[in-house]
Amino acid sequence: MFDPSNFQHFLEASPLPMWVYEIPTLRFVWANAAAIDLYGYSLADFQQMTILDIRPAEDRPEVALLARNEDRIEANRSRVWQHLAKNGSGLDVRVTTVDLLPPGCGLRLALVEDVSSFTSMTRALEHMAKHDAATGLLNPGTLAHLLDAGLLGSHYEIASLRLQGLTEVSELFGSSVALTVAKEVILFLQSGRGGDLWGFQAPNCILVASAHAESLRELVVKASDFLEKPVPAEGSQWQIYLRCGLSRFPQDGSRAEQIIACAGLAARLRRVESNPAAPSVYTAALGERSRRRRRLAVELRRAIREEEIEVYFQPIVRAVENDGGTHLRKYEALSRWQLNGEPVPPSEFIPIVESVGLSKELLRLIMKRSFEVVTTLRERDLDCLVTVNVPAIASVLADLPDELLAFSERHGIRPDCIGIEVTESALIDDDAHWRKSFALLRYMGVHVAIDDFGTGFNTLSYLDRLPADVIKLDRTFIGQIFINDRQALICASLIRLAHGLGLKVVAEGVEDEEQRQWLLKHGCDELQGYLIGRPISFSQVLDSLPASAGQEVVVAHDAVKAS
Repeated sequence: MFDPSNFQHFLEASPLPMWVYEIPTLRFVWANAAAIDLYGYSLADFQQMTILDIRPAEDRPEVALLARNEDRIEANRSRVWQHLAKNGSGLDVRVTTVDLLPPGCGLRLALVEDVSSFTSMTRALEHMAKHDAATGLLNPGTLAHLLDAGLLGSHYEIASLRLQGLTEVSELFGSSVALTVAKEVILFLQSGRGGDLWGFQAPNCILVASAHAESLRELVVKASDFLEKPVPAEGSQWQIYLRCGLSRFPQDGSRAEQIIACAGLAARLRRVESNPAAPSVYTAALGERSRRRRRLAVELRRAIREEEIEVYFQPIVRAVENDGGTHLRKYEALSRWQLNGEPVPPSEFIPIVESVGLSKELLRLIMKRSFEVVTTLRERDLDCLVTVNVPAIASVLADLPDELLAFSERHGIRPDCIGIEVTESALIDDDAHWRKSFALLRYMGVHVAIDDFGTGFNTLSYLDRLPADVIKLDRTFIGQIFINDRQALICASLIRLAHGLGLKVVAEGVEDEEQRQWLLKHGCDELQGYLIGRPISFSQVLDSLPASAGQEVVVAHDAVKAS
């Protein structure tokens, strides 16, 4: 029999749990104080048990086989096992064993290392590596790995649910508030759904993968209905808007990573005015549109740097009766771009310029060309204004007065030779950044116009305190004056309102003589459009100048219309 007294000092002094068991019966013979403390059993308890009694039921057959086979014990020496304490709690342990002498006595000493804290930390790190830390949902990489492993089979769809407005909540009230809002949405959507894989792509996108397409579309409708009302969180309510995209495997890609990207692209490119309950489904055309956008973004940076963006100038004239011509008052500077000989419309490349942060660089190029035109006109004694469109970006508006002064000093002319046009989208709720810049511009004598007037929803509330002197009626009004009586009434009312506030009115998009006559009748101050003149290059502007100094430039309507 094993006599622990022979090893008493060594065994009791060990801080690691130890016990001795009989190999044939697997019954405990002895356990030290550290084992008694860790497992909660007394020595008498241990001596009534086998080593199988501290194992989960599913592990017992394998343990019994290993315990009687020395080769298998050696092969599993570094393995982490699950043991059970007397109170039922689990312990993660590594076990090292050695057969006692004399050989054949049938006794084995086991030394136990408790690695529960380490394995718990490891599991926590593994969970963090596979999940979004804020929401607890799978991160995109782990979601893609599980899908590629076939967890949802050979056909599935992914919905990318973008929570528009969540980023703004985070910026205004902190990330913890935005997280609470996101969790409220996730909790509601996950209720009653099983079999789906859920992920989160920061900062605002819920990813849901499902093998059942119809079920996924029902989820989109559920999300749309839920987000029609503000989301309650942190004792307040937050309005979140849904933009959803769908993609399919294997139709849209051979790997789950591609399917996730396609769903996100469909969501990003989804038209804002579309029905939220009708998700945007990825198509090859959407993919090509995205690839073209990326190519254009790269080319735009080079084109602006190398000044390949051309600046054209469209005339703006006084709205007066005359003998077939109208005296030129000013030009609007418009950017034009050709890539490999093919024109790229401003409606396509201007949003890209703004999204990739090239607005200041493009504006400087346009202002450079505009000052060159003005300088040339002044050299010929022609007093003509050039107006420049300025993007509604806070940093651009803040730097605008200094930029104008720098160009003015460089060309030796006053800054009031340039006019500024800002769209209504600049009139945001927090107006401090543009009000200060506009006030400085007006102090410098710069004319400030509100472009596309009438298309916004809050312009009238700003007119009484906006430092502007011109409004430009959007072309959509002008095109409707003979089609829609209500539009004509609104257009006439806006002209009267502007005049009542001491503002001049420019009509954009004037394309025929009937429109011109209507605008003259209703007191519009200036006209712009294809009837007056199409945008022309700098060289064409020079060719249009009068031969002798002191003459005014006259635009002939019929000649321009025929061009």
